[in-house]
Amino acid sequence: MKTLTVCFLAAASVCFARASDYSESVLTDLQGVGLEVRQLNVQSEEFELEYGAVEEHALRKLEEFDVRLLSAIELDVMPGQPYLEVAIDVAHAQGPSHLFVVKLELREMAKLDRPKDRIVSMSVPTWERKMMGVANRPEAILEALDRLLRIFSDEYHLMNRPEE
Repeated sequence: MKTLTVCFLAAASVCFARASDYSESVLTDLQGVGLEVRQLNVQSEEFELEYGAVEEHALRKLEEFDVRLLSAIELDVMPGQPYLEVAIDVAHAQGPSHLFVVKLELREMAKLDRPKDRIVSMSVPTWERKMMGVANRPEAILEALDRLLRIFSDEYHLMNRPEE
């Protein structure tokens, strides 16, 4: 009898799981994002990569990829809005070659339950992608950032299609 009950529950759970509208993506119903570029960590005197240029480039690409950017007013009025955080690390390897890591994270506010009925709010990464490589010129790093922004854009649009 126990075996029959277990089999029935297993079969029913599969049916219920298929019937649910559950989506594993954290990008579902995302209304837009802000952008924050972390201070660049460039450990080379030969490699020129400017903070302002990276930020401007990322904003331009997000607009080009039709990702809704939250305005400064939206970000100020409602703190804790989701934002994309760009982090770039570059280190000189040998000759003109530089190792790099470009990381793109979607950060959102989350409430964490703590002992003694305390709730802590903090920004946590809910989506992350990164690329590593070797570059001889700064443009190669911006191209890696473009690929990450494209990946985010594709997933964002896939999960936020208008209802037909």
